[in-house]
Amino acid sequence: AQKAALTMVLPTIGSESFPRTKRFDARDRLALIHNAKRRTTGVDVAGLDAQIAEKKVLALAEAELTRAHDLRTSALDNRLVILEQERRGIQADLNRNVVAYRAEHQGKHTRREYDLSDPSGLRNETPARLGDDDVRNGASGMQKFSGEDLFAGERRVQQTKQASSWYAAQTAEKELRKTNAREQKKQHGDLIAEQEQYQNDVFDAQAFARRSHAVATRAQNQHMANERKDELVTQKAQRKALDDAEFSHADKDPFLTEDPRVAVSSLASHRVRPDHYKGASVHELAATAAFQAEQRVARKARDLELLQEEALVASHHENTRKALEMNAERVEQFRAEQRAAVLATVVGQRGEKFDNDQNDRAERFGSGRFGEAYFNGFGTSAR
Repeated sequence: AQKAALTMVLPTIGSESFPRTKRFDARDRLALIHNAKRRTTGVDVAGLDAQIAEKKVLALAEAELTRAHDLRTSALDNRLVILEQERRGIQADLNRNVVAYRAEHQGKHTRREYDLSDPSGLRNETPARLGDDDVRNGASGMQKFSGEDLFAGERRVQQTKQASSWYAAQTAEKELRKTNAREQKKQHGDLIAEQEQYQNDVFDAQAFARRSHAVATRAQNQHMANERKDELVTQKAQRKALDDAEFSHADKDPFLTEDPRVAVSSLASHRVRPDHYKGASVHELAATAAFQAEQRVARKARDLELLQEEALVASHHENTRKALEMNAERVEQFRAEQRAAVLATVVGQRGEKFDNDQNDRAERFGSGRFGEAYFNGFGTSAR
């Protein structure tokens, strides 16, 4: 069918339907060239188009053949793959059958020379006789072989069990010691935590007490300062009132101001009264100076009393501060003693643990703990 289609598509060379784009006869070609009437000028476009069409037809035909060849090749390849898979399956079945047959009918123990090369022959080998009731024994089985040990297996089992129990006991003791050590360490940690908490509580309480005392002292000082300030203001106001009253009396008293109207005698206008103020006498001036001296002494005494009172308050504050410092020093000393006691306890516990470990190690490796049955089997044979 493909050949028929190709024959129908492609024209036969030399037929009437085949375009004659070239002259195959040299004489006809020369005649065409030398004949000016039939010679064409320029490029033969129709001939070139015919050549392009011919090449396209040939290319399509070649592509169709290539596609048919590829389809045939793919079909053959798929068939070969299927055949190869079938062959491999058959070969695998044959190999499995061979392996199964060898495993079932051709084992190593079925060989005649297997006993000569058996790697576990010595391990599976039994003694010459297993006892007086051994079926392999004949007339010679009535005698006891020299060095035979029929209970060696049972003894080894018993010894293994005893050793296992001893190992288990040692492991349990070691775990118990570890558990006790962990518990002691935990208790020690709890004790240290409680001590630190107690120290922190004491420190906080003392700090709170110091702050409270400082606040109370500051409030008391402020109250005393306010009272002192109010007292000074009151005294100053009283002194000012007395001074104002004295100045007012001095300004209004006619005797002190020496009012001339008061000094005029009633007997005559040109005469004055003998009791009129004529200035202080020497005795009055001395009395005034003495009174002023007494006032200065009293003022110094009051100032000294104020200074003593302030010194007493300052001494009270200093004593309070020293007491707080001494209390803080006692707290630090208490903490240092607690740390030293904890360190001594830890060192003692470490020494005690070291001694216990030494004693346990000496007891463990110096003398064994195997039972008496472990040694009962030795020396029971001539060997």
